[in-house]
Amino acid sequence: MACCSFRDSLNSSFCSYGACGDSKVGAFQMVRGAIPVNRELWTDGYFSDIAKIIGGVWLRLWIQGASAVSNMGMFVDEMSSDSFQLLGMAEPGMLPEFFGKRSHYGTPLIGILFSASGVFLLSWLSFQEIIAAENFLYCFGMILEFIAFVWLRVEHPTLYRPYKIPGGIVGAILLCISPTILICIVLTLSTLKVFLVSIVAMMIGLVMHPCLKYVEKKRWIKFSTNPNLPVLTRTVMAQ
Repeated sequence: MACCSFRDSLNSSFCSYGACGDSKVGAFQMVRGAIPVNRELWTDGYFSDIAKIIGGVWLRLWIQGASAVSNMGMFVDEMSSDSFQLLGMAEPGMLPEFFGKRSHYGTPLIGILFSASGVFLLSWLSFQEIIAAENFLYCFGMILEFIAFVWLRVEHPTLYRPYKIPGGIVGAILLCISPTILICIVLTLSTLKVFLVSIVAMMIGLVMHPCLKYVEKKRWIKFSTNPNLPVLTRTVMAQ
């Protein structure tokens, strides 16, 4: 069942990315056929200028309005996913209990406020710097996932896993070497400002876990576990 769910989710993701790619390529092809190509003009916001050339001011306003609504929708979606991650960490007791509080509509109100505060703190950076810092932290997170990927197979080799990796632990290590090298190359290309901001964020994340454990031990803040959480453990099988 888990394999089928993963396969269905993967197929739907590929279909979604394919549809998005087709829409982008189609738009570029139509633009190239409608106006002469001048590469120097292809900067941020040039699509609205093209819309004005093709359809007039009304089409330009329509493109700008649709772009604004799309950006707001993606921002709200990202902020909502972050807030539900905080909720998901609070329910098993990884974060204080107040992160698990829901509003009348079932949304994690405290998580939304914390997510919005993070966006506010990043507002002094430029858009390109925010993207670079996000990519830096994402790459660092991928390296941690690779480490956990290998470590779990070393410490818990008999856990049930729906897929096997040829070569065992050695194969898992070899599988992670090349992407780790590429990620490290990407990290070295970041600017000093982005590097410092990302390092500070990583240090806060690394220090936060023992601090939360200490706070829980001293009972300064209430931690609790939701008894209605689903059981995700599977039967142990030797591979």
